[in-house]
Formats: sequence, C-alpha cells, structure tokens
Amino acid sequence: MMKQIIHKILVLLLLSTSLTIAATIRGTVTDAETGEPLPGANIILKGTYYGAASDVDGTYVIPDVSSGSYDLEVSMMGYTVQIHSGIDVSARETRVLNIQLKPTVLALGQEVTVIGERPIIDADATGSSVNVSASDLENSIVESVSDIVAQQTGVSKSGDNEIHIRGGRVDEGQFIVDGLSIKDPLTGATNSLYVNPNAIEELEFITGGFNAEYGQAMSGIIDVKLKEGAKQLEGSVRYKTDKILSDNFNTDNIEFTLGGPLFRNSDMIPGNLSYFLSGYLFLTDTYLPTAGPLYPYREWTEAFVSREENNFSSMAKLSWLITPKHKFAISYNHSANVDRDYDYAYKEIMDNYPTTTRESQVVNVIWTHTLNSKLFYNMNLGYFYTGKHDAVKNKHWSEYHEVLDLDPTSFTPLNPYGNLRVYNGDEFWDHGDAPYWYDYFSKNYSIEADMTWQPNTRHTVKGGYNHRKTNMQVVDIYKPWAGGGSGLGESFDYYTVSPSDGAFYIQDKITFEGMIANIGLRYDYWIIGEYVEDIVNDPDILTITPEGKDRFLNETYNLLGRRAKGHISPRLGISHPVTDNDVLYFNYGHFSQLPTYNYVYANLTSRSENPYSLIGNPNLNPKTTVAYELGIKHKFSKSTAIEFKAYYKDMFDYETSQRITSFNPLVGNYSMLIYINADYARSRGIEITFRRLYGRYFSGDASFSYAISTGKSSRPDDNLLIEAGMLSQKPLSENYLSWDEPFRLRGNLRFNMFEETPPRLFGMRMPNNWKLNIHFDAQSGQRYTPSVATDTVQVEGGTWIFLGTSMSDNPYGAIADPIVTIDVKFTKEYYFKSLRYGFYIDAQNVFNHKIPRRINPFTGKPYDPGEIISYVYLGGRNPNYDPSRYYAPRQVTLGAFLMF
Repeated sequence: MMKQIIHKILVLLLLSTSLTIAATIRGTVTDAETGEPLPGANIILKGTYYGAASDVDGTYVIPDVSSGSYDLEVSMMGYTVQIHSGIDVSARETRVLNIQLKPTVLALGQEVTVIGERPIIDADATGSSVNVSASDLENSIVESVSDIVAQQTGVSKSGDNEIHIRGGRVDEGQFIVDGLSIKDPLTGATNSLYVNPNAIEELEFITGGFNAEYGQAMSGIIDVKLKEGAKQLEGSVRYKTDKILSDNFNTDNIEFTLGGPLFRNSDMIPGNLSYFLSGYLFLTDTYLPTAGPLYPYREWTEAFVSREENNFSSMAKLSWLITPKHKFAISYNHSANVDRDYDYAYKEIMDNYPTTTRESQVVNVIWTHTLNSKLFYNMNLGYFYTGKHDAVKNKHWSEYHEVLDLDPTSFTPLNPYGNLRVYNGDEFWDHGDAPYWYDYFSKNYSIEADMTWQPNTRHTVKGGYNHRKTNMQVVDIYKPWAGGGSGLGESFDYYTVSPSDGAFYIQDKITFEGMIANIGLRYDYWIIGEYVEDIVNDPDILTITPEGKDRFLNETYNLLGRRAKGHISPRLGISHPVTDNDVLYFNYGHFSQLPTYNYVYANLTSRSENPYSLIGNPNLNPKTTVAYELGIKHKFSKSTAIEFKAYYKDMFDYETSQRITSFNPLVGNYSMLIYINADYARSRGIEITFRRLYGRYFSGDASFSYAISTGKSSRPDDNLLIEAGMLSQKPLSENYLSWDEPFRLRGNLRFNMFEETPPRLFGMRMPNNWKLNIHFDAQSGQRYTPSVATDTVQVEGGTWIFLGTSMSDNPYGAIADPIVTIDVKFTKEYYFKSLRYGFYIDAQNVFNHKIPRRINPFTGKPYDPGEIISYVYLGGRNPNYDPSRYYAPRQVTLGAFLMF
C-alpha cells in the first residue's frame, strides 16, 4: 500500500516537472549600422526577474523562462533603448530574437523605440496612470481635455464641467502642456486654456503616486504633449453639425491641423525645422432658451460670436532639431469663450443677464540639450495669461439699472387657521440689469528647468527647479446701483497683487533585479507679496487682526527680501513582480498645493458695507493630502490585462470660513468672517480596470470603481451661507461630500473592419473600412440633502406642496437614482492615393436618459411638471418648469473629414 502511494507521488512529481519545463530566449545584439556585436548590453523581460547581459560576441541567453507573453527591453550606453512587445514563448521552446540597436548621441533612455504594439502594462510604473495616444483620441467621443479626463477611472463630474479626481475638490488637479503648468491661480481651475484634442500627441493622466517632479496638485496630473510637424506635409480638416435633425441645438464645429517641414539640413539653417498649426471653432445655441445677441468684451471675438456659446482655439508650434543633441521649440496657444449662463429668474429679461468672456494665452519656449550619454536637461520659459469679464451688454457698472420684480404683492393661505404667506412679486425679474459686474486677469511668468542623470543602469536621477511670478487684478461688484456714495455697489472688492511661488525637487528611479523604486523629495515655497506686507504694517487696516499680523510674521521667513512660506513633500513608489505575469506596486506621498488666491486676498482692503463679506486670510497654509495606494496588474496575454488598485487619501488644511472677534481702540469690538485652515476630508476606494487591445476586429476596456468621499463640508463658505440664512447649520461630524460618487461602471467597445478581404456574415460580404465606438457609463445618482415631509397640502391654484424640514444634520446623505448613458460614434473611411476622407456620426446619450441637475429633497426624484414641491417655492419660481433642471439631452451630429 505504502509503495503504491509513493509510486503515485513520484509519478505526479514527474508529471508536474514535465509540465513546468521552461523556455529559453536567446539571440545576438549587434550595431544596426556596422553589424558589429555589442558586448555588455542589458536584456530584461520587463516586470520579471528574468534578464541577461550580452557577452563579448554579442550573444545572450535567458534560460528558465515560463511560458507566456513578455515585453523585452534592451539598453546600452550610446544606443537607443528598444522594447520588443508581445514576445510569446511556449514550454520547452527556444525562442531566437536577434536585436539591432541604433546608435544615438542622446542620453540613455531619452529615446525609446517600441517594436510591436504598445505594451499592455507598464511594469515600471509605481502609481496609477493612463496614456491616451493621438489614435485613441481620434476614435473617442470627446470634445475637450475635460471630456477625456471625465471618461477615466476615479473621476467624477459635478456641476457644469467640474472635475473631481478621487474625491478631491475641483481645484486639486494640475494641467501641464509641453512641460508648462496651466492653472488659474485665482480659482485653481485647470480648464482655462482650451486645447483641441486633434492637436494632442499624447495625454498622460496620473491619479496616484505621481513623482516629486509634479507639484501644486493633490489629486491628479493631466500632462499633455502637443503634436509637432512631421517629416512630410500632413493635415486634416473636420466639420460637423447637428442640424441634420429638426430637434437640434444649432451646433457647428470646424477644425483643422497642418504640419510639416520648413527646412531640412539647408545651407543657411542647420538641422530640421518643422511647424504645426491647429484651429478650432465651436458654435452652439445649447439646449436651453436663447435670447438676443451676446456682447463680448474683446472686439476681435465679435467676428465669430453668433450663438449662445462660442468657443475659439488656435495653436502654432515651431520645432527646430538643430543637432541630435540640441532641440529648440516655441509654441503659442490662444483660446476664447463667449457665452451667457441661463438663470431661470431672468427668463423675462434674458438679454439683461451678463455676457461672459473668457480668454487665455500661452507662450512656451522649450530648450533640450543632451550633454553626454548620461546627462541631459530641459528648460521652459513660459507666459500664461487668463482672464474673465462679466457684464450686461458690455456696460460699465455705473450704467447699470436696478433690477426689479414688477408683479404686485400677493397672499396665499397656508392653512384653515388664517395663516398667510406674503409674496413680493412672482420672483421673476421684469426690468433692469442682473446685479453682477466682474473683471479678472492674471499674467503668469515662469521658468522651469530639470536635469536627468543616469550614472549607471541602476539609477536615473532627476532634479529640477521652477519659479512663477504672478500679476493679478480682480474687480468684483454686486448691485452697483446700491451702496450709498461709494459708487461701487452694495458689495465690492478690488485688488492688484503680485505673489510668487516655486519649487525644488529631486527624485531617483532605482532599478533592482525584479524591482523598481521611485524615491523623491519636493520643497514648495510661496512669496505672499508686497500687497499683504503693506496691510500687515498698516495699523488702520483691521481686516487682519493684531494677532493675525503677529502670526504672519512668526510663521513666514525672509526670502529674496519678502515674507514666504514653504512645505516639504516626500514621495515613495515601488513596483515589484510577484509572478511572471503579475506586478505589485505601492506608493505613498505627501501632496500639497497653495491656497487658491481668492481665499487669500479677497476683501482685505475693501470698505464694502455688505455684512456677509468673506475676508481673505494671508495666514492660510498650503493644503495637503497624504495618500497611499496599493495595486496589482495581471497580464493574461500580450493584448489582455486586468488591474486592481485600492487607495486611501487623508486631506487636511482645507479652507473654510469662521467668524472671529477682535478689538481696536478706535472702533471697539468688531467681528468678521474670514477663511481659515480648519476643514478636512477623506477619500478611499477601489478600482478595477480590464483592457483588451489590438484585436483584429474588436478591442475595448471596462472599469469599475467604488469610492467614498467624506469631510467636514463641501464648500469653504458654509458658515457664510448659515449667517445669510441660506443654510440651516453645519454639522459637527464628518459627512458625505456633494460630489461623492460611490459606484461607477464604464466601458468602451471598439469594432474595426479594415481588411483586404472582409469576412462574410450570413453569406454576405461585410462592408469594409469602417469602425464603431461605443462608450457606456453607469454611475450612482447625484447626492442631495433629504427633507422629511410632515404634511402635504393643496394651495390656491391647485398646486400641491410639501411641508417639512430639511435633514441638515445629514448633508448629502441620500443618493438619487443611477444615471446610465451610452455614446456611439460610427466612422466610414475612403482612400484616394495619399488622401483619407470619410464621414462620421456622433450620438451622445443615445437613449436620451434624463440627467437631473437638481433633485427634489422630499422625493429624491428630479423636478418635473406635476411633482409635489417644497413650500419654499410657493408663489415664486416653480422648479418643475425650469428648463435647466436637466442637463443636455441626446445630441446627434454628422461630420466629414479629410486627412492627408
């Protein structure tokens, strides 16, 4: 009996051994130009422990390789790094792969050649990121960078194009274009500059574990690389419209790109000089009611302003490869937007609502110099302008007329006991101008430099410095016809400031056998500016208390003759193979950013009589996130992979408002509302992403996320709203944030038919040269603060209303119904010599799912005619009939394109 058991065990061991017989990869590494063997080249299978070095004959052998699909990387000083993707090996196979390396004068790793398709997973990455290429964008149903980001895992969209990354506030991202930061210093917005997706070469979106080179961001990085002119003339023209259907938004969109060489090794100009141009124009009347003409602030925009929403963008880039070691580039980006928001209260006088003009300009000068095979550096000189102007019919505020509701006073009985509610008008404005006048601009001058040094194949050290000087002016006037003799309205603010900020960082990518470690340290500084220092030294200005002035001096240090603050941020990331097809990664880091400037400088010198003004605070500290992430990537094959990740973020020193009391001998006790660092939030979640790429007929991806975002408050002005009677109370405990989105399921399915001989379906030959892209999105509904009904009554006119109370101690504690949308894009292509042309149909929200902008707190349903509403709307604006109660419905556009 025992002999039989031993015999069976031995047989099983032999069988298991035979099943795990490994493969071998071998070959020769040679110089692509001379054919000479290259000894000492490093050959590794990325994401595994397998590797070898070529011997004196250039030959290499990687034994004992498990069957599967691998990405093989070959590197050597003085040669371009090569990645051979999707190398399939089977058990007991000897796979021969001969490699020819191209000589280069660039530093190691500065130029990488991928042979085959892009690897399905990046085994070197120690954080969460996704790369979107130009070909990916061509097939996507997107109109802007915001649309691209909104389709990624870990992103929720609230309000009107407000992007929240992994539970962070809307200002916690960083937008980088060709190495230059594009972020509005006043609001923290990253969408100030419009970039045409067809002008993007590649977009990298990082949501976790970004290295020390990235700063002024707590939640995510959007890093865009613009296209450059190719070796031959290339261009494209696209036009689309939704006017093919009677139910349309009167939308037209035209765009073009053009690029190519100007000079190539001419007698007068050394090297290669190329250009790239892009233009974009988007006009629409939107789905909301329209009024008369808009009144843009900039005269030059009048040429294209013809609808309710008008977007313009242009880009020009000149690239000069002087020698293989020296490269110069300069680019200019310009975008403008002119529109008019819709406000239901002004439906009778929509022409008297402000026209908004936004404009941004960017000039970026880039210099890249390779010093030797181990060292190169980049320099950026940048200028970024952004501005916004709100005015009724482009009037000066002194020309405004008081807005009036001319409907007579009315009374409505609330119950049989004689209780009445008094209404002054119908809450729709009938005469005058909306009470808003606003003008803002900032001019940002920056210098950025970084240097990369690779002393050996184990270490890649990168260090850098950046500095930005900002000149900013804000004029904000509310109800300009009021306010006594000031001439500046009931509430006003005006300031001109010149702060500065910058950073130093150093990071090291350490490559061990089977492990990658990214270690970094960043120091950010902020020079608050002379404007604040003058206020601190002025005893007649009371908006900064004596205690606040002392704190300012004690908590800042002298830098370049000015008072400054600083913050240190450590970063750590590790990537480690678990098996031949699995890579585990972990990252930890501190991520900080300056307080947005509207929380720092607002109303510091204002003499407005408005009792609810919020005062800025120069003593605000940078807000900080401490984040952890753990993930694992599994590769099923060279074209299929899945990724699991979990994250936890602790966000603190958020801005909030608080009333403080102080004493001055001249005025006695006084109090004011100021911004302080007192709020905090937490975000935690899991994300699962599945990708199948490079299929013959179809490819796709799908992602699922579950996340919870909680904190003290969803906005920094909660206490102001409480004092103004617009919010009942601010709870003491942690609660859900307004943009919290627990569940989200996304998917993209892409069908392609580009075959020499298309297959048959049911005996019929299928059409050729077409592609179909389907984007699916299912997400949790909007969060809202529920109300509890105590009674339902019918008032005069037959309207039913709820009487009850709001559960303000549980803000955003309820979730509306889920939202499901499907977008479809069909493209048919034709070819004539070097031309590619065709047509496409975009259908957004194909099944016309209604997406509510506001939720009835008593029912948890959207507002619609016949719905019971809250008593607060009695005699006034009924939200059931507000055209803006839903976001845009289905839109179908037909487009044509020509590419050469």
